[in-house]
Amino acid sequence: MDRPGFVNVFDEDPDLAECLEPPRAEEARRRAVVPAVTIPSGEWAPPEAVMEPGGLGLLVIEGVLLRRVSMAERRALDPVGAGDLVRPFERRGDWYAMVPADVGWQALTPARLAVLDVRFTRRMGGFPEVIDELIGRISRRFAAQAVRLAILQQPRLSARLHFVFWHLADRFGRVHSEGVVLPLRLSHEMLAQLVGAQRPPVSRALKELDQAGLASRRPDGSWWLGRMPSEGLADLARPDEPVGA
Repeated sequence: MDRPGFVNVFDEDPDLAECLEPPRAEEARRRAVVPAVTIPSGEWAPPEAVMEPGGLGLLVIEGVLLRRVSMAERRALDPVGAGDLVRPFERRGDWYAMVPADVGWQALTPARLAVLDVRFTRRMGGFPEVIDELIGRISRRFAAQAVRLAILQQPRLSARLHFVFWHLADRFGRVHSEGVVLPLRLSHEMLAQLVGAQRPPVSRALKELDQAGLASRRPDGSWWLGRMPSEGLADLARPDEPVGA
């Protein structure tokens, strides 16, 4: 039974136990109770004192966060969701000495985070498979960021948005009889930050996607997606029309 303000990581994230045989998984589960942090929607300033040296980070167990990087009056967003391991309290040092940038966080939805502190690291010392899985998730996040960088190279803005919608849907989407719903309430401004564009051309590109039956905004602010990129890009690749900037 979890204590108030605490969660059992294996109960919240059963995939962590899949790499263990049942007897060892049960033993690891008994050691997997950690502090939890609850975040309301809106701006979030990660507390610097939440993690001691030796901890692994914060495991998102519910909700969606946006990591916001600002530079020269432009912003880029990095969505973070359930299962992701993040370290928002990491010291910057001289990482941005030559290219200064500011990092901020926003909770797109209410979120809960499990604090994988140094005590959790010690208790998992006999279960290297669990540590390996958590480190692997960091690596997979880097791979997803590389895919988003490739998406930004698409010259046509509407195609860029189409790719971003489906890239997010692969993680957050829900399948319906008439297509896929992306339940993230992403504004035109947020989408502009995701695809490296200004808001006015993004609004025009979204209208193009809507007219092509590829994506449209639902009344509740979520997004409906029709055909996947492999099926719908031909409708957006007309060479006689200008690309979005």
